[in-house]
This record gives sequence, C-alpha cells and structure tokens, in this order.
Amino acid sequence: MQRLYSIFPQGLPGVGLVLLRMSIILRWFADLGPQPSAWQWIATAVLIPAIALGLVTSAASLALLVSIAIAGLDRGSTSMADVCEGLQAIALILLGPGAYSFDARLFGRRSFELTKR
Repeated sequence: MQRLYSIFPQGLPGVGLVLLRMSIILRWFADLGPQPSAWQWIATAVLIPAIALGLVTSAASLALLVSIAIAGLDRGSTSMADVCEGLQAIALILLGPGAYSFDARLFGRRSFELTKR
C-alpha cells in the first residue's frame, strides 16, 4: 500500500483529505433515494465505512466509482452530481487517504533505527 502513495499528508492537507472523504459520503447518501436497490445497500454497508475510516481507500474509491457508474446506467442518465461525485472518487484514488486514516496507521511510513552490536 505504501508504494501507491508517496506520502500521507498531515496538517491542513490531511484535514482536506478527510473533508474530501466526507463529501463523497454525504453525496452518496444524498443520491440513495427512497428505495435503494440491493447493490446500493451493499455499497453503503461496505464501501462507505471503508472510505469514512480511510481503510483500503483506493480500492473502496474505485469500487464506489463503479457503483456511481452503475447507478447512472440504472437511471438511464447521469446527472452533474454523479459526474462530480465520480471526479471526487478519482481525486481520492490519486491523492490517497492522508495521515488521518487507518491506511496511514497500517501502511504509513516507518522509520527504523539500526544499532551497532
């Protein structure tokens, strides 16, 4: 996982990535509608918590991007909101999860000290 991202940004850039993850989630819930389909329930139960926590962020964002495309195909057209959410998911795939995520805790940079014997 570390090879996918050169850094896990901290500070304001890290907070920006948290806000990006939250905006994707809020947009997803806004698009669910009164009667979500079975695949939308699955995506909501699996992908949304993964994105919220920053766990396997790239894979979850890619799967969400596919879900957004499927939702557009089910409706017969894509809205500007779908396009914006898709672009947000692509941005998250490219930028990574940030320092405030489980990915950073599990796969972040580590430093080792070598001691002489």
